[in-house]
Amino acid sequence: MKVAVIGVGVMGKNHARVLSEFGYLSAIVDANEEKAKETAKKFGVQYSKDFQTIDFDAAVIATPTNTHYHIAKNLIENGKHVLIEKPITLEIDEAQEIIDLAKDMDVILAVGHIERYNPLIDFMKENLDFRKLITIEAKRVSKYPQRIRDVGVVMDLGVHDIDVFRALNGDVAEVFAVGGSINSKFEDHASMLLRFKNGKIGYIDVNWLTPKKVRKLFITFEDYYVEGDYIGQWLDISYGKINVNEYNAFNVGVDLNIRRVMLKKEEPLKREIMDFIDSILNKKRPKVSGEDGLAAIKIAKAAIRSIKEHRIVEVN
Repeated sequence: MKVAVIGVGVMGKNHARVLSEFGYLSAIVDANEEKAKETAKKFGVQYSKDFQTIDFDAAVIATPTNTHYHIAKNLIENGKHVLIEKPITLEIDEAQEIIDLAKDMDVILAVGHIERYNPLIDFMKENLDFRKLITIEAKRVSKYPQRIRDVGVVMDLGVHDIDVFRALNGDVAEVFAVGGSINSKFEDHASMLLRFKNGKIGYIDVNWLTPKKVRKLFITFEDYYVEGDYIGQWLDISYGKINVNEYNAFNVGVDLNIRRVMLKKEEPLKREIMDFIDSILNKKRPKVSGEDGLAAIKIAKAAIRSIKEHRIVEVN
């Protein structure tokens, strides 16, 4: 299995590192030949400015979002398996086209929604009863990333939690969002309220304005409350009851039991790449498919539209 990495920005370099560790990296491609050469030299593989000049079986596309469609379409038309960094494409119709093309060409199409490969999400899916969900919230904030030039914070950061929310609780029916831009061409802060098709509620807070990096989930169930940390890969599960004394409203009696679950730390990117390789070798659907990537940008697009039009937007 020979895998090329196309685009060696921050994520591309990390994909190259992991693929090299697993013995699958065969080439580096970047429009900037010096960057391609430098990264290829580090990992002892060939390099090129043009992926059409080299031989490989599969590729990771880690280029700017506005290039994903054309690169993926070319690769898939030539029978290559593709892992596209999120978001899958800039436009909904572009995503649908490459999904259909991948089916026609019988190749694997995966999308790099890396949080789905975080052990935290696997634990939640396997051990928490989402039939008793009341609300699910996410906070994903940090400083402005210099690497982003073609999308706003909703498409860059928000799609992570949008995808996770769908994985945990199903499809979204409608979105109401507010946000704006302070230091960016696109929106750099947004608050999104999501109503799922099952009637449950989700809330996502994202921005590029916070010096502290936060990646957390907060989930309220009927019988307990969960706080999860993507970075630390731990979660607190809180159970409790309130003993009300009508004659002493100041000192409210609370019995609280908090259970911290420390998960075995694993690098999500390694799990993502091995899932991609396994999907190719065993001809199976990847954990995050093209359809998942499409669903995520539909919701993200609805949120951006809601910000602009100041109204609730249905997700079709």
